[in-house]
Amino acid sequence: MNNQSTHRLTGNLGLIFIALSMGIILLIFVYFYYVLQPRLHEEAQSQANLLTQSLSRELMHKTVLDDAFLLQREVGKILLYNDEKHQKPFVKGIKIEFNPEFFPNHNRSLQRGESNCQDCFKVVTPLYDQHSLELLASVTYYVNPENYDTLLDEISRKFFFILSILTMLLFVIWSATQKLWKAMLESQQKLYNSNRYNQQILNTMQDMLFLIDHQGRILDANLSAQQQLEASLEILQSHFIQEYFQTSQKNQRLLSQLKNLGQESLEVNFELNPNGKHFGLLSASRFDTHLKVDGFDDTARYLLVIKDIDALKTAEAKLAYQAQMATGIAHEINQPLAVIRLGAEGIKHSLQDQNPQAFEVEIAQDVIDQVDRATQIINNMRSFARLQPSPKRWVEPQHPLNSALSFFKEQLRINSIELVEYIDTSCPQILIETQKFEQVIVNLITNARHALSALKNSRSKKIEVKLNCDHQFVTLVIEDNGIGMDEMTRQHCLDPFFTTKEAGEGTGLGLSIVHNILQEFNINLMIQSELGKGTRFIMQIPHKLSEIPS
Repeated sequence: MNNQSTHRLTGNLGLIFIALSMGIILLIFVYFYYVLQPRLHEEAQSQANLLTQSLSRELMHKTVLDDAFLLQREVGKILLYNDEKHQKPFVKGIKIEFNPEFFPNHNRSLQRGESNCQDCFKVVTPLYDQHSLELLASVTYYVNPENYDTLLDEISRKFFFILSILTMLLFVIWSATQKLWKAMLESQQKLYNSNRYNQQILNTMQDMLFLIDHQGRILDANLSAQQQLEASLEILQSHFIQEYFQTSQKNQRLLSQLKNLGQESLEVNFELNPNGKHFGLLSASRFDTHLKVDGFDDTARYLLVIKDIDALKTAEAKLAYQAQMATGIAHEINQPLAVIRLGAEGIKHSLQDQNPQAFEVEIAQDVIDQVDRATQIINNMRSFARLQPSPKRWVEPQHPLNSALSFFKEQLRINSIELVEYIDTSCPQILIETQKFEQVIVNLITNARHALSALKNSRSKKIEVKLNCDHQFVTLVIEDNGIGMDEMTRQHCLDPFFTTKEAGEGTGLGLSIVHNILQEFNINLMIQSELGKGTRFIMQIPHKLSEIPS
């Protein structure tokens, strides 16, 4: 929902609320003037009738009506009867018409006070004799309307006061409702934007992402899954995950393995037309929705991430083949080297017997030294290519470092890359698996060499390797002045399969393997990098004299 439609909807609701409020106020006015006021008038008339009946009791005597003095006294009392609060008379005028049968001398009516009052309540009360019940006279009372007007004014003031309070209350309700409505619309908009943003993130993922229920039915899938499986979301939602993916282990059901997967990953295989069979690495997370569908407990949901690891499988096969080749070549080269060394030693001993200071003796020793150096390089290569892991042991850190660096010294010289070494040979021993630690150094030096090879300018290329120690750590720093990394690349460079190289040039596993090995040895890794200036890897390794267990 965009801002324009939101404002339009809010405006329409405001008009509806104003119309309803005006309708309610109009109904209240109609009720007041056409229902309440007539009822008040009737009530005032009824009260006037009761009052006059009470005032007429003393006049219901023939003797009082026949006696002018008594009559004047009672009429005076009636006219003086007033409201104690406002000191206003209830009766403003009185008119008595006598029955000529009983009072032949009273041929005219008796009028006192304001007997011509037009606004007064006019109440006619017949006077019957209390004993004979004969009609003696008829009395017309002109009841003062001011009491009614005062009552009406008080009620009107209260009415308009309540009406103003009601109007204010409606305004407050509308303001609160408008704020709540705007807050709800803003929350809905934020939720919509958040869902859209999350969906965009999921759709940019190259890995396949699925949401399934406890039976394996596909509930949702990201764009990569739809594209790789060549099926729309609607088609995928009509199938089960086990129809597309199978475990690599025979006689093992995918769902049963998912429920017991935990934090581990599961290797699966699937087919992509026209590429045929592919291998994937599946990781799953379970969560509960706390919902029931048609009375059935349908709370279990699984979020599956399936990464295509065909490139990894190919790389593993190549590495295994290259390791086997390296081992075979090393074995074949060691045999002639052993013969050369044996011959050089024989020549050296023979010449030493004749002339120990002969130049040929020095040459023979140089041959022996170079054979030993070649043998050491071959042994390092065989150790690095060894498929079986070696046990952890305490070693002096400069030994595996020098062994790994020996692979690169000639390569770096050929590529005009200066290798600068600052190695402290007095550092305490560290507990590592030598083969894996050398692999870490090889991967980091290889990355540094690639970063320097990518330089387009003519500045000098340099790799610095520093080894030093303190009371707690042995610190190994490998630094280059290559192309460096931006912040996003630095944050994700340790992620599996993350690479900035072109397709086919790298698997994105080198630094991920480094990170896993360092975690295994309890080694802290810090990465400092600036785009265009270079990268520094800092490893803090607990040593034998450290208080921190490795």
